[in-house]
Amino acid sequence: MADPKVETKTLEAKCLCGSVHFTVDVPVASLPLQEYLCHCSVCRFSSGAPCNFHARLEPGIKPNWIAPSSEKNLTTYSIEGFGCTYDFCSTCGCHVAGVGLDREEWTPATSIFTEHSPDTFELEGHCFSDSALDKGLSQALTHLEGRKLLDYNPPKDSPRAKTVEPKPEVGEDGQERLRAECHCGGVSFTIKRPSPELLANEMLSTCISPIDQKKWMASFDCCDDCRIANGTHLIGWTFLPLSYCEPEIKSDDLKIGTSKTYASSPGVLRSFCGTCGATVFYSHDERKHLQPGDWHVVDLATGILRAPEGAMAENWLTWRSRLAWADSGKRFDASFFNGLEEGMKKYVVGKDAIDKLNELQTPFAVIQARHKAGILPDSVLGIAKMRAYLTRIGYTPADLDRLNIIHVAGTKGKGSTCAFVDSIFSQYQQRHGGPRKTGLFTSPHLMAVRERIRIDSKPISEELFAKYFFEVWDRLEESREAPDPEVPFGSKPVYARYLTLVSWHAFLQEGVEAAVYETGIGGEYDSTNLVSSPVASGISTLGIDHVAVLGDTVEKIAWHKAGIMKTGSPAFTIEQLPGAEEVLVNRAREKSVDLQVLKIDRRLEGVKIRPNATFQKKNATLAIALAETALKRLGLIEGTSEAELPREFVDGLEQCVFRGRCEVKQENRVTWHLDGAHTADSLKMSSKWFASEITGRTGPRVMIFNQQGRIEAIDFLQPICNTLKRDDDNKPSFDHVVFCTNVTYAQTGYKRDFVNNTIDPSEVDKLTVQRSFAEKWSAIDPKAKVVVLPTIEDALNYARGVAASAPEGEAVQAYVTGSLHLVGGALGILEETDAL
Repeated sequence: MADPKVETKTLEAKCLCGSVHFTVDVPVASLPLQEYLCHCSVCRFSSGAPCNFHARLEPGIKPNWIAPSSEKNLTTYSIEGFGCTYDFCSTCGCHVAGVGLDREEWTPATSIFTEHSPDTFELEGHCFSDSALDKGLSQALTHLEGRKLLDYNPPKDSPRAKTVEPKPEVGEDGQERLRAECHCGGVSFTIKRPSPELLANEMLSTCISPIDQKKWMASFDCCDDCRIANGTHLIGWTFLPLSYCEPEIKSDDLKIGTSKTYASSPGVLRSFCGTCGATVFYSHDERKHLQPGDWHVVDLATGILRAPEGAMAENWLTWRSRLAWADSGKRFDASFFNGLEEGMKKYVVGKDAIDKLNELQTPFAVIQARHKAGILPDSVLGIAKMRAYLTRIGYTPADLDRLNIIHVAGTKGKGSTCAFVDSIFSQYQQRHGGPRKTGLFTSPHLMAVRERIRIDSKPISEELFAKYFFEVWDRLEESREAPDPEVPFGSKPVYARYLTLVSWHAFLQEGVEAAVYETGIGGEYDSTNLVSSPVASGISTLGIDHVAVLGDTVEKIAWHKAGIMKTGSPAFTIEQLPGAEEVLVNRAREKSVDLQVLKIDRRLEGVKIRPNATFQKKNATLAIALAETALKRLGLIEGTSEAELPREFVDGLEQCVFRGRCEVKQENRVTWHLDGAHTADSLKMSSKWFASEITGRTGPRVMIFNQQGRIEAIDFLQPICNTLKRDDDNKPSFDHVVFCTNVTYAQTGYKRDFVNNTIDPSEVDKLTVQRSFAEKWSAIDPKAKVVVLPTIEDALNYARGVAASAPEGEAVQAYVTGSLHLVGGALGILEETDAL
């Protein structure tokens, strides 16, 4: 009984059908009640919603039932080992509360209260979002009114952290199926993917994703009826013909297994599990008997989908950014639905941008056909096309000069050189206020595509990336400038070239004052080479790479790299192989370019660059010359001392962070050494770095390697083995060698940003490349244990397993190298993050 001396506030709650109707008297001092969104599998699979909205009441505060409603109108769902029951309305299926076994502690669903204001409830955050596998709704809802929401998950070794991990399914026809199943299992069926025949009907076609016709559309519904029929603020629906469910579900009553139905209004039928309460279907008579085929379209609750990739089921569903019945939701809880609306726009639009970008990759089949026909990637024509595209998005090459671009090409070290220059700029920016804004464009990315485009040393936000991505897209769609038969109106350049356009647009719109650009492949015909007057050009160490495009000798490659040198702009390089240097000098003379060939800068003595190796000192030397030239042009320095570097240069070099290169991370009993290296020479340097790092250390050695789609990569293995050869001939260079693909996760496959359509998908599925690597390593180092695994996640877990079985006191020395997508995927998993 409530203490009469304690001031209370009465809160009223009611389900859709009215069978559940009560009040609770809450002490005013305890208001607002702390509200949490629970993403655990029990809450999702027993409600059919993306998460449950709960607030715990103080012990002893129980419902005051309003007649004719009573506690007898609840169905109680008990789970063995749980200290509470899940109670829902027996008539309409509305989730009402979690109730302690003694019925004294109530945790009601906050969504069924008639008043939901900041005075009564305050959303603290999410809990058990890891249970959703993909973080579920918490991906989109991270902040409310500028306040970051909590995201509580128990430690991974806790029993409470156990997750349900569904497996892929196939039907009798051998085609994919997706299971829909409530928590108790009383309602269980599968759905098929869309088929082309549905496109013939206007209503049916709206069920299918316009982005990927193998997916169904889905959206979050915020209407009042769905809220109090389900007992959560919102429910996710996907839309499909009932006949796409197996086994057959009858159209007239929607019954399957333990399901019950409730006719909530004329022509509307809702179904839910009569045992655990999970919402299953919503049906309206207006969507029955659609022709051709007498189709019946239903809404299926996404919360009961058992997708291996997670609660958002993104391998099967395309989510709308717009919330259905958003105005109704905002009238009930404006803060929550405004936050979710903003979050879904970022979440969906950002993913749409990546999906559209991936469509611009040249498919493997096309690449293969061109190769067989002897057609090389377009060169001179490619640059002409880029000029047309630049014009169509509203710029000229002269506009790019406003960015004061430093342009860097090379085979090895160009990324490090760019990072050093950017870091030096950052030091001047912090201490002297200039450059006002800096830009950095590099490739490839490690975790997220937007890392390629950085402003003030940070990747542009998902919001800005999507904004500028679609602005470029729309301008190319609409423009009728620069007519060219080779560049049809509305067409888009391929992946890397499109990102170059986005970078220019973003930097110019954001007012970047100095930008550093790394070429993609070569230089002469690279998409970045529309820059007519760079502040300076730099060419790092040259070697053999991309022979199909650039040529099979270092001299041919040097010709391409020298293409970034421009008349009237200074150029720098470091000492090269004689043949390469001669080509660079000759091309500089032809272009009337002042090319300086630099020896390692003596002022680097005592500067702590990482790693402290000759190749990195060469990169730093080139960066010093480029940064000095740019800072002079911008009027930030008059020059530098020949005796010592300015403090800003030293700090910029020493504090430079270039992720995924010569990086070391400690995790329990595994020391991870991660270094992306994609050429024979860079792998030699990388393996020497790893050898120096582990000198004197005991414990098993594990190498994780991949280079997908590169035939020559098999020849990279012998030098690695030779470099790591031990003094004891009875021991292998590595105790364990793992060859995996660049597929990120065991359950959900590729992270969106790593999708690569340019490689043979059958080779990935069959692990063809990895098996050839394994065969080669077994021949050159027969004492090593060699394994082939399908994903990066599997490979990392293998190394962790080696650590778990190693003698006490020993740590695994793990070396992750080769593809930068392998290294980036590994970092993403190790750090549990989406971007650097």
